[in-house]
Amino acid sequence: MKSILSKNQKYIFIIIAILICSLYLLSKFNYFNSKALPSSIGDPLELLIVKNSKNLDDNFFIKLNDLLTTDIGPAPQKENFLNLIEVYQEDFKGILQRHQNILIVSHNSKFNIRFKMDLFALDQLVIFVECPSIFALQKNKDQIIKLIQKIKSIEIKRLSRKFKQYTSKSINEQVENTHNILITPPKDFFLAYSDSTITWIRRETPKISQGIFLSNLASNKLIQSQNNIISIIDSIIKPHIFGPVDGSYMKSENDAVIKLDSIKVNDFLGVRIQSLWRMENDFMGGIFTAYYLTLKSTSSPLLIYTYLYAPGERKNVSLLQLEAIISTLSQSK
Repeated sequence: MKSILSKNQKYIFIIIAILICSLYLLSKFNYFNSKALPSSIGDPLELLIVKNSKNLDDNFFIKLNDLLTTDIGPAPQKENFLNLIEVYQEDFKGILQRHQNILIVSHNSKFNIRFKMDLFALDQLVIFVECPSIFALQKNKDQIIKLIQKIKSIEIKRLSRKFKQYTSKSINEQVENTHNILITPPKDFFLAYSDSTITWIRRETPKISQGIFLSNLASNKLIQSQNNIISIIDSIIKPHIFGPVDGSYMKSENDAVIKLDSIKVNDFLGVRIQSLWRMENDFMGGIFTAYYLTLKSTSSPLLIYTYLYAPGERKNVSLLQLEAIISTLSQSK
């Protein structure tokens, strides 16, 4: 009888322990559920700067804005990469706290930068900058300038996640079969042209036109100079991308500034070149970004040519969208 009671007691203790754990987990769930964060808001590449003017004067924030102001690169008209919005600390409340990119500036005896995700809202980046003076700000200007790339990186991740949620299966299959790669453009892109070595997809709205042109290159199509890659690009797009006027076709703008960078996109290595395009025998023009990429496992390079036509519109977000699509690039398995 004694051993039976001991066994029953064990069962009772186990049941009590399970109940206690369940109640604890339920209370934690209710607590976190009651504290659920709202979704972040705001346009891509917008940065809300929260100013504490108690110990930092207007000249400090003028300098800060100057350091955070960089252009989008070669473009028909100069355009800043970030859209900066300022608000004083005492006004930073309510819906403003839900902005997706926030920079909170405060006075401190030492310069410091730290990052916090999902502080006031979901999918939110909050940057804290502590600084004693405008002289310290100038001394640490490189760290401030790096914030631009940090914001860009976060924005690309946000966009690429969204694109993967509503991508075009038929385009994905076309690209994989032709180029042996995976890429996930959103569904509003459509197939404009394809053959055994080329895929051209487009997105058209009343205000902008975006295109992505992929071409398998022969192994002897190697980059020898900046002009060489421009010649390769022009020779490939000329027979395929035409303007609305008979005899018009897309080509690189001869006198435009060219920005050339080494790049790594997941497993791919190569160069990225940004410059301007125009329609020969027409008046259309815009920005292009081309990627000359190779894999270690293959000697055949891949050319990805993206272009934007957006007359009279801001171009920073549209260019970012194209770059976010390229960021989804990976080798087909």
